[in-house]
Amino acid sequence: MSPVGVSTLATFFFRPAGRIARREYALGVGLIVALNLAVLAYLFARDALAPAVLILVAAAGLPLLVAQLVLVAKRCHDIGLPGSYVLLLFVPLLGIAWLVALAIIPGNAGPNAYGAAPRFAADAMGQA
Repeated sequence: MSPVGVSTLATFFFRPAGRIARREYALGVGLIVALNLAVLAYLFARDALAPAVLILVAAAGLPLLVAQLVLVAKRCHDIGLPGSYVLLLFVPLLGIAWLVALAIIPGNAGPNAYGAAPRFAADAMGQA
C-alpha cells in the first residue's frame, strides 16, 4: 500500500470540479471538523491569547473553510445540483443540516452535467 500523494490531496480538497461520493465526502468533512474542533479545544484551554496566535489560527482556518466549500460543491455536483448550493452552509442551523443531508442523499447513478459517477476504489487512492 503506497501513501496518497500531496497532489491527490490538493486536488481532492481544493479543486471544485467533478463529483465525489458520499463516503469520500463524509471522510473529508469529518477530517475538517476534527481539525476545527482541535483548534477550538486549544484556544479554550488557554488563559490568554496573544494576537499572533489569533492571526495564525485565522490563517489556518481559511484553507479549512475553502476545503469545506469545495467538498460541498463536489457533493452537490454528484446529486445534480450546481456548486452555488454551498451558500446554504452560511444559513444558521440549515447549514449543519445541509452538511448532514449531503452525506445521506445518494448521488446520480450515471453521468450528469458534472462528470461520470464517482467510484471509491482502492487503486484510485494509491493502493494496489
